[in-house]
Amino acid sequence: MSNKYGIVLETKDFEKSPNEVDAVLELVRNEVYDFVQFVVAPDTYENLQAIVKEKFDNIKAVIHAPFFMDGVNLSDPDLLNSNLRKLSDAQKFADDLKSDVIVLHPGIGDGENFLDETIRQMKMLNDPRIAVENLPYHPRPQYKMHGTTPEQIKKIINEVGCNFCFDVAHAICAINSLKLDADSTLTKFNELNPIIYHLSDGDNCVEVDYHLHLRKGNYVLRKIFKLFSDLRIVLETRRKEGDLEACVADVQFAKTLESSTV
Repeated sequence: MSNKYGIVLETKDFEKSPNEVDAVLELVRNEVYDFVQFVVAPDTYENLQAIVKEKFDNIKAVIHAPFFMDGVNLSDPDLLNSNLRKLSDAQKFADDLKSDVIVLHPGIGDGENFLDETIRQMKMLNDPRIAVENLPYHPRPQYKMHGTTPEQIKKIINEVGCNFCFDVAHAICAINSLKLDADSTLTKFNELNPIIYHLSDGDNCVEVDYHLHLRKGNYVLRKIFKLFSDLRIVLETRRKEGDLEACVADVQFAKTLESSTV
């Protein structure tokens, strides 16, 4: 048994970089990567459903739902109908691609009222494929986030009945913002039994994640890999168009780390 590694594709890639789509999917077909995390923008299903279904033939996929950059904010009751509509495309793509995971961000805002509204709206989605993702606390100067601590994620999991996507970089950023103990916080997150992980490199001392390629930051990756065992790990490293060599290097290094921690 071993970990399974995912590479990121976005709906916008199908519109702007079709050659990139083919090259990424070829990495999966050639078993360099094991699956794709497909990041869905709102209002894309109707135009892209046919080509996505064709291109993803025999490709395993998990879905990442739209989030605040797409105008989705689960903690805003006034956006309920808009949120449900925008998230429906992610659910439809999950149906087509037979995905068992839809990664979903909590909403914006720090406080129990924001957290409770996120829980209410997640319940209304009523989708067992949802895996809530932990967030950084302070990703932009103008607002703060919830779903940033193990306790908040545990509350969401328990009340919604959903799964958990553990984003390691987000956790490190939240640890820095909230002045939490790093080792115990990462352990508590991991004890929530994530079904999928997000991993990139970054700066141990900052509050914003930069999605760096592995070995381009100062995360103690060998220590982080001790959290992983026979799980799906999305390498959420930010690539330049046409440069897949860095992504290949990421997964090769990840597999080296995995074998060295056994």
